[in-house]
Amino acid sequence: MKGRASFKLISRLMTDAWIYSPEGHREAAGIYARILDMLRPNMVLAVVDTRANDPDDFALEVIHRYAVRTGTSAIRSFQDSRTFSEFPDQRHLLTVVIPAYVKAIENQRPLTDRIAASILDTVTIYDRLILPHRNATARSEWCLVLIDVKFVLPDAPRTPVADVDLGILQLLAEGATIKEIAEASFRSDRTIHHRVERLKARFGARNLAHLVGLSISAGIADDPSWEG
Repeated sequence: MKGRASFKLISRLMTDAWIYSPEGHREAAGIYARILDMLRPNMVLAVVDTRANDPDDFALEVIHRYAVRTGTSAIRSFQDSRTFSEFPDQRHLLTVVIPAYVKAIENQRPLTDRIAASILDTVTIYDRLILPHRNATARSEWCLVLIDVKFVLPDAPRTPVADVDLGILQLLAEGATIKEIAEASFRSDRTIHHRVERLKARFGARNLAHLVGLSISAGIADDPSWEG
């Protein structure tokens, strides 16, 4: 078995295979066959049948599934073979998914981007490569897509946080204990403990790890470049 590889390397290998493939008759399997054993558990590989005139009727066939354990519903629900019209998050489909495939089909050129988006109950960041079927005489009949999921976080409430609490959240994310945070902020352990408990209640966090994840999720969604 080949060793697991990075998204950058796999994308380059797939793009090279795409560049040197004959136009018009090469099947998608000829592009991805050599990299299947290199895919990591956080990667998704799929073929999208784009022969339909209406993008809602494009059909997804998953070749390699996301295999990282998660309790969120977003990743699981997006890995079933189905038409686009059956996708569970139509907002994400219409704003992020369909425009990318339409562009790739029209240009018949590879498309690579990074997506940060709200998908169902998550904030998800992933890298994406789309390789359209090369056909000089007609539109692309399929697109091959590789997705590298960077992380999946539970969606969080957009709530203002005091400056002192921003420092607490940052230190928690760095692995600091309550005692270490108290020493760094010149406050008592009791004060920091109470502030952490209030933060957990505000974010709806079950524990410290959940609090850190939710605070990062909320911070991403507040970024001006957010594609939500």
